[in-house]
Amino acid sequence: MPKTKSTKANRDERERLLKLNQRYENRITIARFGKTSLDKGDYGNAIRKFMDYLEVIAEVKEVNDIYSLRLDKFDSKKELTEAMMISHIFFEMARMYDSVPKFQDNVEKCLEQFVHFTANQPYQVVNSEMVRKYLKKSVSKNPESFKKAHQQIYVQSKKCYIVTFCYGETHHVTNRCREFKDWLLGYSLGQQVVQHYYVFSSEMVTKYQNSFWFKTISSLLIKPSLHVFSKIILPAIIKKC
Repeated sequence: MPKTKSTKANRDERERLLKLNQRYENRITIARFGKTSLDKGDYGNAIRKFMDYLEVIAEVKEVNDIYSLRLDKFDSKKELTEAMMISHIFFEMARMYDSVPKFQDNVEKCLEQFVHFTANQPYQVVNSEMVRKYLKKSVSKNPESFKKAHQQIYVQSKKCYIVTFCYGETHHVTNRCREFKDWLLGYSLGQQVVQHYYVFSSEMVTKYQNSFWFKTISSLLIKPSLHVFSKIILPAIIKKC
């Protein structure tokens, strides 16, 4: 009897994995059906399809539910596009839930996942702009939740594009500039400065990072200026305030 039970359990597990693999191979089609329903205004079906997609991913990544998905479960290079799609789906779900007051908890959970799958990613600026444009339309019933998500992208982000280009991720000048960013985020005007910096600097570094002239200017002008700023000017600014 024990052997029979074990054989049945193994067979059931093989069948489960086979079905899961089939669903995983069809996941993009499922997500596409969700997007089509969203475009048609069929929010109920869109939510169901997006949930189906995320649940397949959650099962493959062996986590309890879609809100337990984490970036460390994904290959940062091979699955970057998937991670970006997941972030967009969580945002679209948050927007749909936002239209129904009783689903406020779902809005918060989806936005939390959206921020997690956005901060420090190459598509961070794109996603940030997506939230900003949504808020600009003034259609949200819970604008504070989306404003908080927009801010959290920058709070959680460790990216300082130009500084990192000049000094690297772990240099003390880079860390000091991150402290300055955190200080700026404590003020509404500072939040706007950080937002514009991310848009400007990400485009600049992406476009000119391989340029001889940009590297030369960075070495001769930007890098020394950042060093002076971090050592002398920055401490004076924060001390006064």
